[in-house]
Amino acid sequence: MEFVFWAAVVFLAYVIFGYGLVLQVLAKLVPARPLPAMCEAQRVDILIPAYNESACITDKIRNTLALRNPDGHAVQITVVDDGSTDGTADIVRALGLPEVRLIETPGRLGKLAAMNLVVPQLTGEIVVFTDANAMLAPNSLMALVRPFADPEVGGVCGQISVDAKKAGQIGKAEALFWRYDQAMKAAEARLGGVCSAQGSIYAMRRALVPDVPPGAADDFYISVAAVEAGFRLEFAPEALTQEVVTERAGQEMGRRVRSTEMGWRALMRYRALMNPFRTGWYGWQLLSHKGLRRMAPFALIVIFISNLFLIPEGWFYALSGLLQIAGYALVALAWAVPTVRKLPLVGTAMFFVMGNLAMLLGLLQYWQGRESSLWTPVREG
Repeated sequence: MEFVFWAAVVFLAYVIFGYGLVLQVLAKLVPARPLPAMCEAQRVDILIPAYNESACITDKIRNTLALRNPDGHAVQITVVDDGSTDGTADIVRALGLPEVRLIETPGRLGKLAAMNLVVPQLTGEIVVFTDANAMLAPNSLMALVRPFADPEVGGVCGQISVDAKKAGQIGKAEALFWRYDQAMKAAEARLGGVCSAQGSIYAMRRALVPDVPPGAADDFYISVAAVEAGFRLEFAPEALTQEVVTERAGQEMGRRVRSTEMGWRALMRYRALMNPFRTGWYGWQLLSHKGLRRMAPFALIVIFISNLFLIPEGWFYALSGLLQIAGYALVALAWAVPTVRKLPLVGTAMFFVMGNLAMLLGLLQYWQGRESSLWTPVREG
């Protein structure tokens, strides 16, 4: 039983800390690829999927129009309205802007079907994907498009952050997570390339954008298609957006469960890329960052159960078992009583447990054959 306990501990330590540390060390041994100072003018489509985004769609369009464009790209903004019932399409139409095209789906199709409908209608060499509530930093367009001057680059991932000063306890913990995740992306870019993009902000060569199958995470599926086609995913930290994280734990949990279920389905489509003997550094990165990391909840369960059996074996196991029981009980209390989250480290612990529980439930949902197709984005306020 001790072997089982320690094997699970080592596995958990690797997927949470070890991979990131090894990655950082290896990345320092490899020089950064020089990014182009400029690139030839491109035709760029900016695609904004929207469902009931009346509260933010005007700000989003104005934010997008204000992006710096020193390279003179021909930019077309396309808003695809997926059957909104709150007047989102009417707001876009009323703006009457020639740079903005509105496409309305015939009823509610779901984000994946809506994107599959619209992408073939785009004409630019580059497609920028961005969420309706993601306000972009001024240099985002320039930063996303310039790496495509390198013919080996098939996609470019932007950077996501959370303003910890304005966030609640869950948001502060997520801000810490995104700092860690972006540091890993920067290191991954030096080795095999970034593993995948996140939907708030990324860009792809239009010729590489595939149809997304039902129930797959669109950002993962689309971006990893570039790697399967023999290209590299680059990281552009200047292409920056800030996310607002809800403090409503139940809604956040639902989002994470859905994200895991759809992300795992997409990963299974590309599972052959997790072979380092085929894809080199990228294979190791994808296996560690996206594959093994999803197994962390099972390691936590094994650690807890084996620890209970080992309590009679000495003070160390008795103490570690007591700490685990107390920790999970405190997280459960924080879930029910939000003010408890303000205690030192409790918000971070709740974020960790919630994230792993969501991964567990998402994987179970996938293995049960349940498939997410329609959902309402979680918005704070």
